Formats: sequence, structure tokens, C-alpha cells
Amino acid sequence: MTHASPAHFLILALVLLTAPLITNAQSGPAQSDLDHSGAVATGAADAETSVLSDAPDQVEERTPAQRPNEPEIAFDPAHVGLPGFTEPRSSADDYAELLALIDARISELEAEVRDPDRGDSTERSQDPVQDARIALLGELRTAVQRESVLAARLRELNGALAESQAAAEPSEPLDLDLGVEPPYPLRLLDELRAKRSLAEHAREDAARLRSQADRRVAAADRSHEAAVRERRLARDRLAVARDQAEGQASARPDIATLERELEVARLAVLVTLQERQSAQVGAALAEREDALAAARLVRLQTQIAHVAGDVVFTREALEERLGEIQAREEAVRADIALLVEAGDAAELALFQARRRLGLMSSDAADRDRAQEQVLTREAELAAARKGVEYLHQAVGLAGSARTLYERRYALLQGEESALWPTWLRETQALIKDMSDESAFAQAELDALRSMQLALARRLARADLGAGVEQAIRERVGALETQEERAREMLLVKDQVQSLAQRLRDQLDPLVSERSLDQRLDAAKLQLESWWNTELFVIQDHGIFARDLVTGAVVFTLVLVLVSFLRTLLRRTVLPKLVEGPETERKTARAAVLALIRNTNQVFVLIVAFYAAMTVSGLVQGHLKVWLWTLLVVAIYVQVGIWATAGLVDFVQRQRSKKEQQDPSAVTGYGLLLFFLRVGVWIVVVVSVMAHFEYPIAGLIGALGVGGIAVAFAVQNILSDVFHSMAIILDKPFKVGDFVIAGETLGVVDSIGVKTTRIRSISGEMVVMSNTNLLNSTLRNYKHMRERRVVFKLGVVYQTPPDRLERIPKMIEEIVRAQRFTRFDRAHFAAYGDFSLDFEVVYYVIGADFTLYMDIQQAINLAIYRKFQEEGIQFAYPTQELIVRRPPGELGRASA
Repeated sequence: MTHASPAHFLILALVLLTAPLITNAQSGPAQSDLDHSGAVATGAADAETSVLSDAPDQVEERTPAQRPNEPEIAFDPAHVGLPGFTEPRSSADDYAELLALIDARISELEAEVRDPDRGDSTERSQDPVQDARIALLGELRTAVQRESVLAARLRELNGALAESQAAAEPSEPLDLDLGVEPPYPLRLLDELRAKRSLAEHAREDAARLRSQADRRVAAADRSHEAAVRERRLARDRLAVARDQAEGQASARPDIATLERELEVARLAVLVTLQERQSAQVGAALAEREDALAAARLVRLQTQIAHVAGDVVFTREALEERLGEIQAREEAVRADIALLVEAGDAAELALFQARRRLGLMSSDAADRDRAQEQVLTREAELAAARKGVEYLHQAVGLAGSARTLYERRYALLQGEESALWPTWLRETQALIKDMSDESAFAQAELDALRSMQLALARRLARADLGAGVEQAIRERVGALETQEERAREMLLVKDQVQSLAQRLRDQLDPLVSERSLDQRLDAAKLQLESWWNTELFVIQDHGIFARDLVTGAVVFTLVLVLVSFLRTLLRRTVLPKLVEGPETERKTARAAVLALIRNTNQVFVLIVAFYAAMTVSGLVQGHLKVWLWTLLVVAIYVQVGIWATAGLVDFVQRQRSKKEQQDPSAVTGYGLLLFFLRVGVWIVVVVSVMAHFEYPIAGLIGALGVGGIAVAFAVQNILSDVFHSMAIILDKPFKVGDFVIAGETLGVVDSIGVKTTRIRSISGEMVVMSNTNLLNSTLRNYKHMRERRVVFKLGVVYQTPPDRLERIPKMIEEIVRAQRFTRFDRAHFAAYGDFSLDFEVVYYVIGADFTLYMDIQQAINLAIYRKFQEEGIQFAYPTQELIVRRPPGELGRASA
């Protein structure tokens, strides 16, 4: 049986893709010797004209199944010197005869060029029509040769396909043609699978070739139609010229030229027709190739299914494979050592070349040569280093191949079935990696090839110096060496990828047919593998999946535990705190509420994060120290929050208690809370600094200097603030007290941090700074229990002494007669300028000023009535004028 090899597909693709570019080599030398002579009889044009009405041009579509040699032209090929061109061709002899005919016609035209009787040879060699005819005949010969090759291949494939179809008949016995008896070795199975892979690629190539062949047939049809139209135009031009030239001998040369142009157009029709027939044969060939590849693929699949059921891989065979890999690995390591030495030598040569370049003179040619030598040494060094890299990759791939063979052995022995799913995933990942690396290696090869082509173009220049050319050739050699090593590396990768694909093909059906226990074991192993998987690295510390899971679990547990404790305190502890003494209940309840309400969520998250990172071991080194620092700061801050909340609760309860008794406590406790908060956070900051052994003394000194500067800037404000503290602590007055401060008197309305507001007797609000208020003499009437009253009264000097003696008694009786009074004394105190003065002292029991005025009014009225009854007159300022005269004036006055 004959089978198509991959080389056949490459030949077919090459022939189809390069068809438009191939020209006959024989036409080249003859083009310079053509002349203007016509090669056909004058009657050819008449024959063309005669068939114009009876045999019009027809271009009909043909499928690859039709005979490609049927005539599709409206003229006799003999008119162009090719009689019998359109006769059917079915054998190699037919094609050989046609090629001989074309060669003979080419020889005739070339002989015309060399004929000395046809005039100047220079003019003949410059005849474009003569050149075109020979060139078209060369293209026609190439097209016929191509069809001959394709037809021979088509006949061969038809025979192979017929044999394949006959072997596939159900009535025929199955002939596997394996060459060995079962049990089959693993190597045979690998070979069959490799052949199947080639067959799959071959079928894909055949499908692409069919598509290309169909496009080529369509293009050939369009070219043929265009050539036929051009022939018609040439024929019409000749007919018009003949009609116009009847009876004119001078027009004969123009007609001869038009006749040769018509011959060229006819040859173009034959060329396009032949190219169309070749394309149709190529399409039929691509179809047969596809069918044969499909049949071969079916046969290979049958063989693989048969061999896979009875394959054996012995321990000896495994050891043999591993020994081959080991030997290959040792050879690669030896090559690595050699390449390392070569790389060192290339690096030294590069250093010397660069040094020479630096010392080079200013001559341009010398510098160009030295620069090219530097580039060459760089290429040699890159080739050596890349070669070492490729060989190291080969060593790694050898390890992968060793693992793949060991797994195939275990798979065929039925061992370690729980690991098969893991092996399948790893094998699929390896295949993907190999595919990506192969694509990258292919890209490197393309880049190297581009560099070589660029250097080849430079070498084609004629102006290169000898030294520059030699350096470029050495550079090309280095690139070729690197390319060769890259291709070897690509081949190794393809081999490992093929081996991985074979293992995957074996694992796929076995993994899908596992039992439940095997699946559970595989899941357990998969979980263990995932649990110990290193995900990434931070500061040279591997982070595993188990660390992340442990951290997440601990983090969640801490959050849940804190939430549980809050709920427990709220629902269990708080109700039990109702029992016990009042003070203890309130204090304990306040502490619990402070823990519940004032535990910051950020603090909880920091604690949970630290616990998760520490337990899981995710943090190491400096990161752990930083995290511990963050936790300490968070703890101190949270303690400050708790302390502030506790103090606020305590002060608020005290405030509520005192507020009913003393309304002024509202302002006082507000200031107290402010200073308590400041004090708590100062303690927190100092504690944090002391924990981390920060030099607090220096900080306090710096703050002291800064505090002095700030104090000078805001000394008035600070003075008022501290005086407000003095008012709160000393309590010289409170809200609602009637005070007199300097010239201001009124009721205290509010006490602030900086000012105190007093509602004056006249109604306006007087705002005084705390400093000025305390610096003035302050009289507070709010806390007065009794009021001492001193008043005076005077009687006239004409009052008799006995009445003067009764006046103190009268006043005492009047004062004692009043309620809420306590008499102290009443005395004749002094002789006044115009009165005898009495001083009275008594006390009003109470601080009410209105009560005092009422009592004083009653006393004054009673005294007035009593003095009226006793005939005692109140003294008031009077002046008595006494005029004295001398005695003599007195006598005269009487006379």
C-alpha cells in the first residue's frame, strides 16, 4: 500500500505557491536576439477573422473532476506554431511531446533572431513583440511542466486511495500491519501516536491546500477571461487595419506588427488556459490528499486502539529510557562547561575589541572595522551565553522527561491511582508551558533569521572593506551557531511536549473512570497539595495556602469572639448588675457599658489582624515588629478611650446629682471634663513614648520651651482659662448669685471658660473676663444669712434732755416690734452741726433685699409717728444769721 508522506504535502504546497513566479530558464538568453519578423503565415489572421462569426470565444467553468485538457479557445493553436496543443493528455509521454513542441517553437523564434538575412541584429534584439512571444512560450512550458508533475502525483494518489478504500471494506480482513506480536511495547504505541499527530497535521495542511487551490482556480479563471478579451481586441485592431490598408502598400509594416501582437495575445490565452488547467489538477490533487489523509488517520486510530489494549512497559524498558536521558543529560552538562569557557573567551575578546576601539585613530575606515569587530565579539558572546541558557533548559527538560516516563510506567502498572488527577493537571500545564516556550523560541528564531538577512544584504554591497566584510561574516557565523542551538532546543521542547501529550492521552480515560474511593483519595491528595502550595514570596519568605487559610480563620474567630463577648456582657452581665448597693451598681454598670459601647472597631480589626498574622506565621522580621508596634499603639489608644468614657460617665452622674442642688455645676463640670480628657490623652501619649523608650525628658524640655512661647502669645486667654478654674474650684459665686464687682451689680447668668455674664439690675447683660472679675473686689449677697442694718437720725438741739433719754428706748421698741428683725443697739452717738445724732443697729433675718426695705420702711414710719406724739422734731440743716452792732450805734439807733 502506498501512503502519502508529509514531504508530498510540502512539494505540493511549494508548487502551488510558487507557480506565478516560475519562468523558463531557456527564455532568458534568447530575449536579446529577437527581431521584428513574424512567425506565422499571413493567412493566420484571415483564419482568425473567418472563425469570428462561426466560433466565438467561450470560457466555461470546470470542476476538478472534468478533464482539464479539453479545448476552450476559438482559434487553432497551429496559428501560433503549436499544432495539437489542445489534444487530451493522460500520460507522461503526452506531456513530454507537448514540451518538445513548445521547445521546438522557442527554437524557431530564437533562430529568427539569429538569422542574418533579417536585417540589423540590434534592431531584432530590441523587438518587444519577439521578446514577449519567447517569454510567453517559456511561461507556457513551465505551466505544462507543473501540470505534468501534479497529474503524476494525482495518478499516484488515486491508486493509493483506491487501495485504502479497498482495505477498509467490511468484507476484507483487518490488516493492522504492525510488524510485532502482542504484547506490544510502549515504543510502538508512541510511534503510532506520533504518526497520528503527523496525519492530523497533514489533513489540516490538505484542507488549507484545498482552499488555496480553489482560490488559485478562481484567479486563473479571471486571468483567462482577461487574456481572451485582450485577444479579441488585438483581432479587432488587425481587422480594422486591414480594411483601411486595402490598396496601400505603405501600411503593410503596421499590419505585420499587429499580426505579431495578435500572436502574442493568442499565446497569452494559451498560457492562462494552461495555468487554469494546472490549478484544476491541483484542486483535484488537494482533494485526494485530504481523502487519503483522512483514511490514513482512521487506520492509525484503529491501530492505536488495538495496541493500547495490549501494551506493556517493563521495568527494564523504563531503566533503558532513564539511562538514555541520563546519558543525554551528562553530555549536555559537558557541553555547558565547554560553552562557559567559550563564553569567557568571547568576553575577553570583546573587552580587547572595545579597548582597541577606544584607542583607534580618527580614520573612518579603521573605526568602522573596529566597530564591526566589537559587534562580532558581542554576537559571539551572546551566542555562547544563549547556548548555555538553552542547555540549562535542556537539563530541566530532561528532568521533566524522566518524571513523565516514571509516571507512564506507574500508570501502566496501575500504581498511585489517587495521584492521576494531579498528574493530569500537571501534564496539561506542562503542555501549555511547552507550547508557550516553543512559540517564544520560534520568535527568537525569526529574529535571528531577520538579523542574518540584514547582514546578508550588507555583504552584498561592493563598497565593504576587507576587514569589515570578514567581521560581518564572522558575525553571521555566530548568529548561525546560535540559530542552530535554538533549533536544537526547540526540537527538545517538541519532544518533551509530545511525551507529555502521550501521557495526557493515557490519563484522560483513566481519570474519568475512577471509583468513588479513588476520587476521595484524589481529592484528599489534591487538598493536601493545595494546602502546601507556595503562592508567592515576600521578603524571601514563602507564603503558602495554609498560611492564608489559617490567618483568615483566626481573623474571623477573633471578630466572632468579640461580638460574642459584647452580646454576653449586654444580655447576661448587665442584668445582674442591678443587684447590690446603688453606688456599686452604677459604677460596675458604667464600666461594662464603657467596654461595650466604646470598644473601637478599628482596634478589634487590628487585634484580629495581628492574631491572624502571628498564628499563621505570615509575618516575619521587620514586618512583625511593625505590626507589634501598631498593636501596642492601638491598645494604648483603646485604653485611653475606655478611661475617657469611664471618667465622662462618672462626671456626668455626679453632675446629674449636683445639678438639682447647684445649677452652676453644669458649667463647672463641663470645664472639668475638658481638662480630664486632655489629661487622659497626655498620659496615653507619654505612656506610648515610654513603652518604646523614647527620650521623654528631651521632648518635655522641648515642649516646655515651646509652651513658654505659646504661653506668651496667648497669655490673656490662658489667664482667663485658669481664672475660670479658680472660680470652679474656689466658688466665690455661682450662677444665680447677686454680686457686686466694682461698679457692676447684678445676678450671675453664666460662667464660661473665658468670661462670666452678669445680668445687671437695670436689665442689660454685662460680660466680664474672668481675670478682671476676680481681680476686682467682689461682694456676693447670695449666701448672706442676715443683713446688718445701720442707720442714723438727728433731732433738733431744742429737744429737752428727758426726751433725749427716751429716744433710744423708743427706737428699740419699734425695731423689736418688726418681724424678721433682731435689735442690736441704739445710742445718742454725736453732736452734729445742726442736730443731735442717734445711731441705730439691727439685723434683718434673711438675705432678701425687698424684705429689708419693707422692714426699714416700717421702722421709719413708726419712728416718725412716735416723734410726732412726743413732740420731738427731726433736725434738718438750718442757718441762723446773728447781726451784732457796736454799743454807740446801738444808742443812736434807739434815739
